Amino acid sequence: MSLMSRHINSTRLVRTYNASTVLKTLYEHGSCSRSQLTELTGMSPATITRIITELMQQGIVLEGTHGKSTGGRRPIYLHIDHTKLYIASVKLVRDDCLVAVLDLRGQILAKEPLRPSSFEARALLSDVASSLRAIMASLSIKPEHVIGVGVSASGICHPVEGIVIRSLNLGWKDVPVADILGELLGLPVLLENDANACALAEHWLGNARETMNSMYIKAESGAGVGIISNQALLTGSRFVTGEIGHVPLIPGGKLCRCGQRGCLEPYVYFQGVKEDYKKATGKDITHAGFVELVREGCQFAVDIVNDAASALALACAHWGIILDLEVITIGGVWGEFQQEIVDHCQKYYDSILEQSVIPSSVSIRGASFDDVADLLGAAGLVVSNWFTPAAVPFAR
Repeated sequence: MSLMSRHINSTRLVRTYNASTVLKTLYEHGSCSRSQLTELTGMSPATITRIITELMQQGIVLEGTHGKSTGGRRPIYLHIDHTKLYIASVKLVRDDCLVAVLDLRGQILAKEPLRPSSFEARALLSDVASSLRAIMASLSIKPEHVIGVGVSASGICHPVEGIVIRSLNLGWKDVPVADILGELLGLPVLLENDANACALAEHWLGNARETMNSMYIKAESGAGVGIISNQALLTGSRFVTGEIGHVPLIPGGKLCRCGQRGCLEPYVYFQGVKEDYKKATGKDITHAGFVELVREGCQFAVDIVNDAASALALACAHWGIILDLEVITIGGVWGEFQQEIVDHCQKYYDSILEQSVIPSSVSIRGASFDDVADLLGAAGLVVSNWFTPAAVPFAR
């Protein structure tokens, strides 16, 4: 059995508090000498020496360059071997399924769209497993070098059990994603709601870095939000926090597919926009094509953007003030319209704060990432879990 296989199959050492703290420190700083690790972690030199010896024996930590001497032996800098450890990541949204493999720094090495033969749960997850195997083979990555699989799925998810409780988008109910995919790939699988995954990606790597409270509005394939409160993902006991798509927001507004009027979803669901455009013109429209229509001043497209801007402005103001948010990120196609939507939401929010004399402020922005936010967030969950209890996602 290889050193890497022993590491992957036995995480007992890595999960101890001291070892995971050392790994976290190396991960955050890139490289450290043994004396620097002693200073940064507060552990004794003997403890650091023992942990580093064990991690090097398992192939996780390597010795690198020598530092300058300060009168004694030149220090040797240590670093994690990022080249041998990988993460698989999956985005499950009916209109946009993706699979990817990333390195331990969070760099996407390969990404492929998934065109499932069926949206029946086991069939789709079998396609996911096949696609990931193909990507790993193309990169010459052995399965034992993959520390886990992160899955971002549209719908209400139970992240502890790894179950999609309900997904209207996928047509799933009580699907044990972690168990099914874990059995197919022989790897640990972590699951999270797609809006939550995007919120985590923005918190770790994007707009909301260095903030305490932020929100990501997932508005294209549906409508939901991921909320970071006190630098942690906000979840409820029934995992429905952020499911705002079918809560009436606009009195007497558009009819929603749920049967109510004024929900956020009919204003931002892009599949509905495409269907409306085809009914009006007899032509299909793509994401890029719709953006171009707005830029050209097409009245049909401009009206849709204006309606979306009004609805999203209300959502930002309601949730942002209640949660005392510092940053709100608008994802999907709507976040691409800086002047028409993002700026409109900012001005509306600011006007409410001014008129209400509320001593607060918020920064509303478009997404930092395109279609990879779900993948980054899901992969970050794997890295964070791997470093438990001293967890950090991707190198910053």
